[in-house]
Amino acid sequence: MEREFMSTPQSAISYSYTASTKLRDVVDPDDKLIRLARLIDWELLSEQYYNKFQEGNAPSPRLLFGLLYLQAKEDISCKELIKRWEKSPEWQHFCGEETLKDTFPLHPSQLSIWRREVGPSGCKLMCAALARSLPTLH
Repeated sequence: MEREFMSTPQSAISYSYTASTKLRDVVDPDDKLIRLARLIDWELLSEQYYNKFQEGNAPSPRLLFGLLYLQAKEDISCKELIKRWEKSPEWQHFCGEETLKDTFPLHPSQLSIWRREVGPSGCKLMCAALARSLPTLH
């Protein structure tokens, strides 16, 4: 199957892949978002929100915090976030996916529900995790 994926919102790259294609084999390890993903302390975020993410169909903390970060960084709607995530191997990798996905892993309403659940303290924690890693990206 051939599918077009966006590495950035401005450019499109065509990748040939199967459902088992590993994202690490598709993304550029020097891409800023990929480098940032390696620097963020995802375990810290998971540990702080462990109890919230143990509920039934809860998304992984990395998926949720990654999506919330990308939406805030790009200042985009949930609909646009979904569209870009489905086309970007880099965004999927940043959010902790290991293989390419054709469909968004959450129902759109779940993102706003989890945003409220994480609340301002979760946003501050994510900002702290990002602030520690940003100086090393340049």
